[in-house]
Amino acid sequence: MPPKNAKVSKKRKTSSTSSSNTQTTLDSFRRVSGSPLKVSRDSNTPENNSPVPMNVDHDLTPTGTPMNATLGSFRRSSQPNKVFIKNFKESPIRELSNNYFEEIWENQRKLLLMIFHNEPIQMSLQLAYEACETMCRYHKAEEVYQRLENELLVHIQQLKTSLSEGLETNNTLFIATLNREWVKLCSSLVLIRNIFMELDRRYLIRATEYSSIIDLGKQLFREHVMGSTTLKNHTIKDILALITKDRNGNTIDKELVRSLMTMLLELNMYTDDFEPELLNNTRDYYHTEANRLIQEYNIPDYLLHANQRYKEEGEERIQSYLEQTSKTKLLEVVKAQFVYVKIGQILEKGFDTMMDHMEKEPLKILYTSILHDRGIIHLRTAFSSYIKRRGAELIKDPKQDARMITSLLTYKTKLDEIVHDCFNNDEMFLNALKESFEAFVNSRRSKPAELLAKFIDSKLRASSKQKNVEEDLEQLLDRLLVIFRYLQGKDAFEAFYKRFLSKRLLLSKSASNDLEKSVLARLKTECGSGFTKNLEAMFKDIEVSTDLNNEFKSSEQYPRNLDMVFQVNVLAQGIWPTYSMCEFTLPPQMLQCQTSFEEFYPTKFTGRRLTWQNSLASCTIKATFPSGTKDLTVSLLQTTVLVLFNENDVLSYMDIAQATNMEEKELKRTLQSLACGQHKVLLKEPSGMDIQMSDTFKYNSDFTATSVRLKINVLQQEQSGEERKATETKVLVDRQHQLEAAIVRVMKAKRKLNHTDLMSELFSQVRFPLESTDIKKRIETLIDREYLARDEENPSTYIYK
Repeated sequence: MPPKNAKVSKKRKTSSTSSSNTQTTLDSFRRVSGSPLKVSRDSNTPENNSPVPMNVDHDLTPTGTPMNATLGSFRRSSQPNKVFIKNFKESPIRELSNNYFEEIWENQRKLLLMIFHNEPIQMSLQLAYEACETMCRYHKAEEVYQRLENELLVHIQQLKTSLSEGLETNNTLFIATLNREWVKLCSSLVLIRNIFMELDRRYLIRATEYSSIIDLGKQLFREHVMGSTTLKNHTIKDILALITKDRNGNTIDKELVRSLMTMLLELNMYTDDFEPELLNNTRDYYHTEANRLIQEYNIPDYLLHANQRYKEEGEERIQSYLEQTSKTKLLEVVKAQFVYVKIGQILEKGFDTMMDHMEKEPLKILYTSILHDRGIIHLRTAFSSYIKRRGAELIKDPKQDARMITSLLTYKTKLDEIVHDCFNNDEMFLNALKESFEAFVNSRRSKPAELLAKFIDSKLRASSKQKNVEEDLEQLLDRLLVIFRYLQGKDAFEAFYKRFLSKRLLLSKSASNDLEKSVLARLKTECGSGFTKNLEAMFKDIEVSTDLNNEFKSSEQYPRNLDMVFQVNVLAQGIWPTYSMCEFTLPPQMLQCQTSFEEFYPTKFTGRRLTWQNSLASCTIKATFPSGTKDLTVSLLQTTVLVLFNENDVLSYMDIAQATNMEEKELKRTLQSLACGQHKVLLKEPSGMDIQMSDTFKYNSDFTATSVRLKINVLQQEQSGEERKATETKVLVDRQHQLEAAIVRVMKAKRKLNHTDLMSELFSQVRFPLESTDIKKRIETLIDREYLARDEENPSTYIYK
């Protein structure tokens, strides 16, 4: 291998037999005379004895005269040319004399002093560069390095002395002086490095730990200036004082701080020396501020201020003068002081207020501040507790029952917005919302289920259709279905919904069959086909009844001599809700219609018995008043009373009771709706809301109303307390049967099971809420009926018989 600095030449031969031809060499920057290069310039010598330009194919003829050649030309020969590549050793370079070396260095040293003291440079920088090159080429690189290092060290020691003397001056003046000297030093090092570039390449990079002369100077500055504990501490202290002043809202020289940050970074002192002190200073500053502001501000304003501090520390100061690597650590310190250590106070003093008033921005700040901290658990707990507490207030008060479902819809929408906008749809908070909402909704047993069924009924009734013109009923049903999902007693909802549905179907009060079926489809999707089986059968009965009525009108049994339209709904007894029988005497024409249908029905079906539920029937009758004719929509009970006044203008209570044979409670309720309601088609004597047996009633000839069609509300069409109680009782009985069936089913599969395991199986299988006392009662009942037996050795274990 050739020496590292050796030049490689190519030897070209004109012919294989021509041994006298000279070789052409590539000898870069070789001196013709071999004498050392002088620094001074002589106008009589060619270009300061600079190296002869590199000549390619420059050779001599055999006679000694120069042979002209062009770069890259080839000598032609009768024989093929051959190219040989050989290592061409550079001729040895003689040593520089000490005097000559000292002379060169002295010039270099003077130039260094001019640079250090920022004086006008009176020497040629090109000559200085060539002088350095000469010394390095003549094996003086190590000595040049040592002398250069010494000069840098002397200068830096002088800087240290000067800076130490300025410590007693104003802080800002000190760090301004430090920054000015640092900038000057960096600028000087760049110029010095350009002059001593050959030293960089030939020696410093290879033989020392430094990457360049610039690196050497900066490391010397760090070691001898910033290595001083006094200077270093004073510098960091003064910088932190400026940052504190900036945090207080005062104007500072941010360029100065930015330059000092650059200095610390280049000296590798930012991370190890400055940043820990910065974080400690930040922690102390915001600890004091947070303790003061949490007492002075309300919690939303406190969090907004904290967020402003996040922006100042994480964006403004990072962009202005701090390093990007400090951003995460700084924000963690600020968040810790404002939120982490104050999470208990924040939640106690302000969480409910922020939730009540939908303070979304402070809530979002709170969430993002503790997202990656264990304090997020405390926020979730507070969120869950708030949902249960405020939700219980909505459903516990019976006076608020009329508004319960509307309040729940509004409350759920509010919580959904907060989880979406403030908590970023965090799965943790979505689960907390679900669990907490379900807990408080079911805290009042079956009441929310009843009111939800009633609310849906109000939206599906024909009377509410005009009110819902602008309301998207489909969207509303989706929202109501969300409330339905939280109900544990879905069987109670089914029972109440079935009763309301039956009223809508029998009284033809359904706003839309499509909406009715849409609700059933949603319920079927949620709970399965078994849940909606009876509800779908109710619609089927109505459809069959419509066809049956058409056939009845075409039959021979239909009473065509009567001036009335008669329609019957035939209902399957096990599918529809049960109703108490109300016996009374029908008007003769209506009784004739019923008799005719009873004669027709056996022609279509055999083995079936009809039971008339007259209390559920409705009528539309024409009433003639002096002010005009009105169409009255009334119940069959009301119709029975009103037709009595076709022949008598005045009737006593006893007369009406004797003519109708109606139960006292039903008769009083009916008369009250006709004489004391919104539309008083009868007049009562004496006046008042209560019906007495001594009262008399007469036709109201002065009755007026703006509408032609009037509906007289009847109390039996609204679910009375007795009906509600009957429905609840039916739900309880059905639950008992379902629970007993589940117990028998589990025990039949397991054959033998202890009490704890049986309870666990039942809780997983039964869909309505269970209590341990109910389970124990059902088990005892089954033991008494000999479905189960206790193990003789272990009474807590049951055996299936």
